[in-house]
Amino acid sequence: MKTVIVGAGLSGLTLAERILASGSNDEVTVIEREKAPGGLARSFHVDGFDFDIGPHRFHTFNAGVDTYLQEILADHFIQISRKSSVHMAGKYRNWPLTLVSVMGLPFPVLWNSFLDLFNKPDIPDIKSFADFIRSRYGNNLYSFFFSGYTRKFTGINAEELHVDWAQAGVNRAVIDKRVKADSLLSLAKGLLLPKPVETKFYYPATGGIQTFCDLQCKRIQAAGGKLLFKRSAKDLLKENGSVSAVILENGETIPADKVYWTAPITILYPETELTFINTLTANVALSSEIPDNDYQWCYFGHEDLIFSRLTVPRNFRKDCVPSGRDSVIAEITCNSDAEMWKKPDTIKERLLRDLKSVGAIRGDDVLFVNWEKIPETYPVYTLDYKEKLASINIPEGLFLTGRSGAFWYNNMDHSIAQALSIVQGSEYKKDFWNQR
Repeated sequence: MKTVIVGAGLSGLTLAERILASGSNDEVTVIEREKAPGGLARSFHVDGFDFDIGPHRFHTFNAGVDTYLQEILADHFIQISRKSSVHMAGKYRNWPLTLVSVMGLPFPVLWNSFLDLFNKPDIPDIKSFADFIRSRYGNNLYSFFFSGYTRKFTGINAEELHVDWAQAGVNRAVIDKRVKADSLLSLAKGLLLPKPVETKFYYPATGGIQTFCDLQCKRIQAAGGKLLFKRSAKDLLKENGSVSAVILENGETIPADKVYWTAPITILYPETELTFINTLTANVALSSEIPDNDYQWCYFGHEDLIFSRLTVPRNFRKDCVPSGRDSVIAEITCNSDAEMWKKPDTIKERLLRDLKSVGAIRGDDVLFVNWEKIPETYPVYTLDYKEKLASINIPEGLFLTGRSGAFWYNNMDHSIAQALSIVQGSEYKKDFWNQR
């Protein structure tokens, strides 16, 4: 069997590595449009600084995934504790929220949120992200944080997003299943009766998160698999309703009996009009440490700020920056038509001004700003996205998988778990979609 995997992200690499490790006689070829593996888990190394695409780290409650992570990383990883924040009302507050951090919010916000505990909207037919948030958290928190952050992050209003956007994003943002944030009451209970939770992450002992993918690539090549970089797949060749080859943009064809497509689904099916959000990352190197940047990552909901999230690499591993230096990664979401996407330097002055306004930089300590364009980072769950997915006619031998291929807003551990399930011949349930 000729097995072709399109996309060398975590899904594609895990599939390739496990198929080869299983003793299969399949000829396995991985095609990747970028010059390096990792997909959305790539890393960039500039003048001694390591930058990931935002806050990547490994955390899972899946025993199979945990075993696989340790097998690939071997002794090449460290364990780190979590420290995340949210910037609200002009101040950094721990996330998940604590009583101390919430008490610092403006009194009208606190009072109206308290009233919402007893007067949340009754929305019997919850269809949109806005419906979900308002019914669970009340109108006050929806207006104060969720509405503006969502519009800034996705480019569309919360009323236009499917309820699955909440299931995929909000509940999982707390990382640890022992912490509940699925309603205002859950948040209130967590504030008043907090449970001590120490979440541990795996992170590579050297380099960035891409180190994991580099280790996978070594195993794939050692087992006889092929890795083709800087090759863009654009279509499939089909015979009698079955896949027979992958067609590349340069006209080359790669024969295939079976294709696992982890690249954006919109390449194969543009007629569905499914859309993704792009992320423009600004990797900012600093001449000295900023002590106040004590979080690993932080969310910023204020619409006047150009970025939606910041990451501080040294809080993942100190030697991600040279001794005495610091860095911050700013994530800016946009579409491909945006001027900032085409010419990132046009927003550099505003970026630095906004970073200074929240204390992330001092202003005179910037060594350089390295821009990276990361296309198709988040699938957008419009109200009709399920109907669009259902309209796809999938030929025999094609398997849509991974974050981009399955149009699935997942985490790294979900991508790995799905790939492991496929190789084992079982179905991986996207369980967070069903938590109503």
